[in-house]
Amino acid sequence: MARLVGIEEIRGAFPGGHFPGHHPVAPSLSSAAAETPATDGVDRISALPDGLLRDIVSRLPVRDAARTAALAPRWRGLWRAAPLVLRDADLRTPNGERAHLEAAVGRILADHPGPFRDVNLSHCTSWGRELGDWARHLAVKGVQDLVFLDNPPLPRHPDDILQCASFHRLPADILRCASLRRLFLATCTFPDTSGAPRGADVFPHLKEFSMLSASMSEHDLEHMLACSPELETLALILSRMTKRIHLRSQSLKCTLLWKGLVEELAVVNAPHLERLVLWRAVGDHQPMVLKIDGAPELRVLGRLDPRLHQLQIGNTIINAQTKASSRCSVPSVKILALELNFGVSKNVNMLTSFLRCFPNVEKLHIMSARDGEGTDGHHAKFWQEVDAIKCVKSHVNKIIIHEFQGEQSELGFVKFISKRARKLQTLVLVLSKETFASACEVDKVKCQLRELTTGSWAGKDCKVLLAGPKPDNTWSFTKASDLSVKDPFW
Repeated sequence: MARLVGIEEIRGAFPGGHFPGHHPVAPSLSSAAAETPATDGVDRISALPDGLLRDIVSRLPVRDAARTAALAPRWRGLWRAAPLVLRDADLRTPNGERAHLEAAVGRILADHPGPFRDVNLSHCTSWGRELGDWARHLAVKGVQDLVFLDNPPLPRHPDDILQCASFHRLPADILRCASLRRLFLATCTFPDTSGAPRGADVFPHLKEFSMLSASMSEHDLEHMLACSPELETLALILSRMTKRIHLRSQSLKCTLLWKGLVEELAVVNAPHLERLVLWRAVGDHQPMVLKIDGAPELRVLGRLDPRLHQLQIGNTIINAQTKASSRCSVPSVKILALELNFGVSKNVNMLTSFLRCFPNVEKLHIMSARDGEGTDGHHAKFWQEVDAIKCVKSHVNKIIIHEFQGEQSELGFVKFISKRARKLQTLVLVLSKETFASACEVDKVKCQLRELTTGSWAGKDCKVLLAGPKPDNTWSFTKASDLSVKDPFW
């Protein structure tokens, strides 16, 4: 059963508890004043340069930032001259009246001359004329980072998000926000681009685009990719997307797809794509075709699941009989993450085929899955007879097996690795929560490993580490799409 996902939990998935692109703000003036020691009465702050004062004002909650005009004549024009940072959460009142909040947001967007550095509208939504007015203000006044979240009650289960009624469609004026650098949309529908002019850049400076539980057509996605020449990160989380996604982008570096109704994801022409991350929920059995063709710089890929993903490289569909060949390999991949049941023959056969497709993998993650599948043996003979796999023999230096339980099918693979992986330096076995909770099971795994490590290993200096389960990070999709994090699976 998937964990309950509420709006506050989703907000908590981002660093500092904020959505992407949000800059932390200072505490309110009242709380700051209470902590300020007495001075000699000289106003030294007002003597600071205008640029520094505007930066100070822009970091305050918007209500307090506007109030600085009353401090002294020196401060009167600073708020209007400073780039606006607006979080509607800072305007909420104790009684929580949405009408009051929406009116306050409307006044600020209308009164402030811009530019708008950061606008986060995640607590109020107006689907009448006001929303169109807001979009026009955002476009004219140069919004750079925009978070927009329609606020209906979220369904209790992720599957329900994909089946709920149609979302409200954002006004087309959002497409006029040419200054956008980061855009995060949730529980809404992307504007219709059918009437947009062809050949013009919709978002010429956009770097990051994320959608959470939102809707977008195939045409609109392809149009946005084609008209965002600087886009580097595309994250589609629990979104009701088209059944086909074709990635064509000269700038895209990272794509994250977490669940959804997508039946085909094709990397058609993405010469700078470095990372492709696929997540799924427990119990998700939606199959998907993954086609990789034009991605010469792809370095990080996962988690591929042979039970769900039909992999196609170039014109070759990968199956259990696929042999190593330059026509069906992606030599650029260095970090690969897989998920499979070691106890099922067809999973094990596909594991070896998948590994042959990525001959230069250096770091390998494998999620040992069960999902109620019946096993059909531990396949010791298979691992003894399997042909050489280039990445295992010559390149892999670190392997992490997640959800390890010490079953014979898992140990069969570990034995195979111990005899074949010449470059292996570290093998990490991350115990499942159930195994870790039982002292007897932990002791059993330790005994099994002692027997394995007493024999000779192909990797002479290899270290075998037994680790407890990591905290659940299902919703850390900011980490998965952060290119400064070298390994999003660990």
